[in-house]
Amino acid sequence: MPRWRALPDELDPQVKEFASQLRRLVDRSGLGIAALADRTGYSKTSWDRYLNGRLLAPKGAIVALAEVTGTNPVHLTTMWELAERAWSRSEMRHDMTMEAIRISQARAALGEFGGPAVPAKGGRHSSTAAPPAPRAGV
Repeated sequence: MPRWRALPDELDPQVKEFASQLRRLVDRSGLGIAALADRTGYSKTSWDRYLNGRLLAPKGAIVALAEVTGTNPVHLTTMWELAERAWSRSEMRHDMTMEAIRISQARAALGEFGGPAVPAKGGRHSSTAAPPAPRAGV
């Protein structure tokens, strides 16, 4: 049985490469996840998430990994910065997709209740709308 699970297909290629690099470092060090957790101060669960692409490791974990494995931290943190940018872009795309889904669901719900999808002329939905608040200094 292979040591590592396949990385998720939906991972950005930059993040996938970074996770693969972390796996290679761990493999070369000969450390198991428990030993890695003990030596870095990050939990086994966290390392499992980092190494399997479910969560981007924080910079501190990467520096700790570099220390433990005798790896140049500058190279590893540069790779981390690139992966972090890709991870952020991916999260933004996910957030935008989820927002579009919520908007679509809200519009569909409005349609189900027979209400207007857009405000009536004049910008108010009904005559029961509260009048605008007075402006200060007027």
